[in-house]
Amino acid sequence: MVRIDFTLEVERDAQEVFDYLIDLARLPEWQSSAVESHADGPLAEGVRIAERRRILGREVASELEVTAFEPPCRLTLKALSGPVRFTVDHRLVENGGSTLVNVVAEAESGTLMKLAEPLLARTAEDELRKDFDRLKEIVESR
Repeated sequence: MVRIDFTLEVERDAQEVFDYLIDLARLPEWQSSAVESHADGPLAEGVRIAERRRILGREVASELEVTAFEPPCRLTLKALSGPVRFTVDHRLVENGGSTLVNVVAEAESGTLMKLAEPLLARTAEDELRKDFDRLKEIVESR
């Protein structure tokens, strides 16, 4: 099991951060591997999201399910298909005039990937942190 857990502070209110976080059309603006993402309806618990990402030079498709949706405080996604089964939980907490965004991502590595797990975990954490740094930069510049 790979677990990534970090918190960053965004100098905007939680609703503004949450609105940007759930805007699937803007996902490629801040997530480096995202090509496109769209849902089968307005985001809510149980809604499915289809996305395409570029990973190791290849485009891969995956389907996610929204397993928790509590605007503007929480968004949890679970991968139902794709190369990696994972969950990612986003929790937003007002902190004066800013918002603390806690991200917890957990993924199961396959049997063949056990030896590479530490390297994959570091790479995934580095990419995830950079993606959220971009989200922070974009939201704060609006």
